[in-house]
Amino acid sequence: MNTKILLTRGFTLIELLVVIAIIGILAAVVIGSLNDARSGGQNASVQQSIANIRPQAEMVFTASNLSYATVCQDDRVANLIRAAMRAVGASTQYAPGTHGIPGFVATNGADPATRIASCRSEADRYLIVAPLAAPQTAFWCVDSTGNSRQISAAVASTVFNGPNNLWTCPAT
Repeated sequence: MNTKILLTRGFTLIELLVVIAIIGILAAVVIGSLNDARSGGQNASVQQSIANIRPQAEMVFTASNLSYATVCQDDRVANLIRAAMRAVGASTQYAPGTHGIPGFVATNGADPATRIASCRSEADRYLIVAPLAAPQTAFWCVDSTGNSRQISAAVASTVFNGPNNLWTCPAT
């Protein structure tokens, strides 16, 4: 009787380790891309919420005898600012009575507790700044002159009270 011996060759340990390493590298790339996409989505949410304040501010202006003075206290504006804060995971919520005071500056950072929005308004102007998710030093700014843009640093209180008294989103 003629017996045939079948030898089957499996994968060696080195081949298996190489495959596992390649899968690990690919997983790391995918996870990094997902984090970037998440930050981009959060930024888009902040931008949309803060941009929606402009038409609301114009409605407040019209309803308040052509004055922006109450923009920051308006419930709909406050809700849009709160939505922007939730989008970046901020643990400190916007409160019109405390965040619109002179000298208050919006903040941003890796710790969500440090992310705070700022809203200032007077009879003829307003300025709103909210932190973005990434980069963690950036903010989204909207003002009464029609500017709506990313800025690299929070608007300092000197912009409101300084010699130029600009009340506009600074150019980056």
